[in-house]
Amino acid sequence: MNTAIRRMQSLLFYPKRNLRAKLFLFFLIVAIIPLNILGYLSYAKSSQIVQAQIGQYGQSAVNQLQAQLDTYASQMQMTSRYIYSYLLDPLNNTLHEEESSSYASFLDQKNFERFLDAHKTMESTGIYLITQSGYYYGSPQINVDRLRQSDWWKAIPSGLHGEYWTGFHAPDYYIARNLNLPDQVMGFVFPLSSQYGTFTNGFIFIEVDATKVLDSFRMLEGELHSFVTIRDASGRAIYDTPQAAMSKADDLVWMKTLESNKWTVEVRTPYEQVYRSVNVIQPLTAAVIAGTLLLALIVSFLFSSQITKRIKRLKNKMELVGIGKLHSRIDLGSEDELGRLGNSFNSMVEQIQTLIQEVTKKEQLKKEAELRAFHYQINPHLLLNTLNSIQWQAKLKGDDEIRQTIYHLTKVLEGSLITTQELVPLHKELRTVEHYLKIQEVRYGGAFEFQSSVEEELNHYLIPRMTLQPLLENCFFHGFEDGEGTIKLTVAKHKGELMLVLADNGEGIPEQRLATLLDEQMPRSGRGGLGCFNVDQKFKLHFGEQYGMKIESQEGKGTTITIRWPMKEEIKETS
Repeated sequence: MNTAIRRMQSLLFYPKRNLRAKLFLFFLIVAIIPLNILGYLSYAKSSQIVQAQIGQYGQSAVNQLQAQLDTYASQMQMTSRYIYSYLLDPLNNTLHEEESSSYASFLDQKNFERFLDAHKTMESTGIYLITQSGYYYGSPQINVDRLRQSDWWKAIPSGLHGEYWTGFHAPDYYIARNLNLPDQVMGFVFPLSSQYGTFTNGFIFIEVDATKVLDSFRMLEGELHSFVTIRDASGRAIYDTPQAAMSKADDLVWMKTLESNKWTVEVRTPYEQVYRSVNVIQPLTAAVIAGTLLLALIVSFLFSSQITKRIKRLKNKMELVGIGKLHSRIDLGSEDELGRLGNSFNSMVEQIQTLIQEVTKKEQLKKEAELRAFHYQINPHLLLNTLNSIQWQAKLKGDDEIRQTIYHLTKVLEGSLITTQELVPLHKELRTVEHYLKIQEVRYGGAFEFQSSVEEELNHYLIPRMTLQPLLENCFFHGFEDGEGTIKLTVAKHKGELMLVLADNGEGIPEQRLATLLDEQMPRSGRGGLGCFNVDQKFKLHFGEQYGMKIESQEGKGTTITIRWPMKEEIKETS
C-alpha cells in the first residue's frame, strides 16, 4: 500500500523535477484549451460569416435585380412619353390615314417610323403604334391578329386608362424569324384614348429583351435555391418561380419595390438552404480540432525532448566552466535562441579568459603607471621652479624683456602641466591664451593681429583645459608665414549652448588633409593634426559625441574652427 502511494506521489511530483515533463504538459495544456476555444469561436464566427455573406449576397442580387427592372421600365415609360408628346403636337402629327395614298403621306409614315426607331436602345425588341383597326407603325414586322390572340394581350382591361405591363412572354407574333429575337420579352402598353384622328383608341406598344432579367431570376433560383415572385401595383403576378415551395415563417426573405412602376420584387430562400453550409462546418471543425490535437501531442513530445537534450548539454558545459575549465565550449548546432545562447556562452567564456589576461596585464601596468605618476608630479614643479629662478635672475640683472617672456611661459606651462582640473572657467582659459600671445609677440613683434569678442556673462562657464592654445599654435605654425595674419576669437551663446568661433586669414588647409583632421581612424604622430583631434576628443569625452569641433577651410583664404558645447557652470565650494 505504501509502495503504491509513493509511486503515486512520485508521478505527481515528477513534473516539478523534470523539465521535459513540464514542457510536455505545458504544450499539451496550451494546445487543448486554445484549440477548443478557437474551434468553438471559428465555428460560431464562420456560421455568422456564412449567414451574413448569404444575406449580403442575396440583398445585393435583389438590389441589382431591382435596378435592372427599374432601368428597363423607366426606359419604356420615357419612350412612351416621347411618342405621346410627339402625337399630341399638331405640327408633328401629319398622319391622316393608315394606308398611304400619296407620296407625301408615304414620306410622313416613313418619318414617323424613323422617329420610333430612333428611340430604340440595345435592349429594345420593338416599338410600335397599333391603331384600333389593326394597322401598325414600327419595325420589325409583326402579325397584329396573332398578337391580339395572345393570352397576355387579352388580359389587358377594356377601357384601359394609363400604362399597362404585360409581364414576360414569348414574341411568337413576329413575321420574320431570322432576327435573333429573344426567347422572352417584357412588354409595355400605353392607350391613346385621348388622341383624336387616326390614332384614337390605339396603343403604344414597347418590348424589351428580358433575357438578362430572367438570367438574374435563374441565378437566384439556382445559386441560392430561392423563389422569385414579382407583382404589379394591383397585386397581379408578373413572374413566379415554377414549382415554388410553400413559404415558411423561418424563410429568409428580401423585398424591394420598383420606383418606376411600383412592382414588388420578393426573393424567398428556405431556412434549410441558408443553413446547409453552416451544418457542413460543424463536423469539419470537430475533425480539424481532433487532428490538430493529435498533432499537438506528437509535436509537444518531440519538441520538449529536443529542447531538454540541448539544455542538458549546456548545463554540463556550464558546470565544467564553474570548476575552472575555461577551455570548455559548446556547439548546439542551430541558430535559434538556444543556439544563440550557446554562442553567447562561448563568447562569455572567451571574454572571461581575455579579461583574466587583461586584468593580469593591467595590474602590471598599474604599478608602472603609479611610478610614472610620482615622476610626473615632480617634473612640472621642477620645471616651473627652474623657470622662476631664471625669471628672478633676469629681474636682478635688469633684463625686463626676458623676465616678461619667462613669466608668460610659466603661466602657459602652469595651465598645461598642472592637471588637477580638467574643466576650467572660460576666463581662466582666456588668460592662458593671453600669456601665449605675449610669447608670440616677443617672437613675431606686431606681425599678427588678435581680435577677441567674448560676452562677459559667459566667463564663468566651464571649458576643457588647454583647448585654445593648441588651436592658436596651429594658426602660427601652419597658417601664417612669419607670424603675419589676423586671428578672430568669438564666444557667444547660441540656442542654449556655447559656441566658440576661431578664424584666421592664413594659408588654409588642403581639402584632402581637411577631411582627415578629425577622423579617429587616421594614425597620428608628431604635430600632424594631433592638436585639433585632441581638442575635439576632449569636448566629446566631457560633454558627449554630439558636441565637438567643425573645421571649414579654403586654401589661400584661411580657416574657421567652430566648437559647440553645453553651458555648464563652475561649482563653487561653500565653507
